[in-house]
Amino acid sequence: MNINDICVVGLGQAGGNIANEFSKRGVLSGAVNFSQADLSSLDSVHYKLKLLGSEGLGHQRSAAIDLISNYPEILINFIKSHFESSEVILIPFGAGGGSGSGISTVTIDLISNMYPDKAIVALPIIPHNEESLTALINNQQVFEELTELDCCILPIDNQQIMLKYSGIGKSKIYNLTNNTVADQFLSLYNYTDKISCSGSFDKRDFINLFKQKGFCSIAEIVDIDYWLNQERLNMNTKGVKLLVKEVLKQSVYAPIEEESLGRVAIIIDSEDDDIADNLNNSIFEDFANPPLDVFEGIYNHEQSRFVMVALTGLSLPKHRLNQIDKIIKKRQEEIENVSSSKTVFKSQYANLSLPNQNKQKDTKAKSTSDILSKYLKR
Repeated sequence: MNINDICVVGLGQAGGNIANEFSKRGVLSGAVNFSQADLSSLDSVHYKLKLLGSEGLGHQRSAAIDLISNYPEILINFIKSHFESSEVILIPFGAGGGSGSGISTVTIDLISNMYPDKAIVALPIIPHNEESLTALINNQQVFEELTELDCCILPIDNQQIMLKYSGIGKSKIYNLTNNTVADQFLSLYNYTDKISCSGSFDKRDFINLFKQKGFCSIAEIVDIDYWLNQERLNMNTKGVKLLVKEVLKQSVYAPIEEESLGRVAIIIDSEDDDIADNLNNSIFEDFANPPLDVFEGIYNHEQSRFVMVALTGLSLPKHRLNQIDKIIKKRQEEIENVSSSKTVFKSQYANLSLPNQNKQKDTKAKSTSDILSKYLKR
């Protein structure tokens, strides 16, 4: 598969790993990092840029910002040389790390300024709640800066995977997240090449969907009958609406808020007309405003009754970010409590006189011959 409209530029280790997954699926991809070791681990990325000044930054976001500010032209030339022809530029990065989070917003700002007519999509990866205090603080700084940029933001949330698959290891969490994001995004894009007499979702719809400024989320229902049964819902307008909301809640993306809504894409792939009849604009009635645009694609290629909904122009995921603020506050208080406790050790026996303490011990070193003579006399 050769995809020309999309490219992925991964920043830092986490962003590079996502770019690597897109590359395996035929998407033009690049990776930018201070660490050569991280770049070397990516086996499928097409282009790599090793930034100068450090071999990894260990969560020091401010250091990454300082270093990239010294030579932004290297990054600009890298983008122009390899990714200028793409209409949609995805920029994944870990919001809690050092390299990715540090260069993320300046990179997005530069690219948005260079290509105002392209769809620039930021994919920040929110750390799960158990990650370090530094990672959580980095995340909050990133989101403060992201909200000032003119781009679409699809926030991947590792905590969502933690909740869904409790007890699994970090590497499995990251692999699940990376593969899900790549598969869902390309599943939506692939419908732009499919023909329908009932309404097609074309490439221009796809591009305009992600040109919408604000936050974004995607819900994918592979078998709507199965999910309706799982949630004990009926195949009617109310049941489908509740199902879409539940699937959005369980997705790998940050939980959505309903204060605003921009553009929407609805994909229905089924021979069952009831799904199209019940999946209408009523699913958006809980939002503060109706969508500005609804791009529909109705197909009958799949037997599994497939549904996908992509929402852009959403409001900030305040509940999730406020949750992280509370965790930071609690951890900071714990650190302050530990710091304020006495750490000086005083023993009650330190001044105790030992037997024969006042006797002068003969500390003069013996000669080798003296030691040997003791044994030779025996």
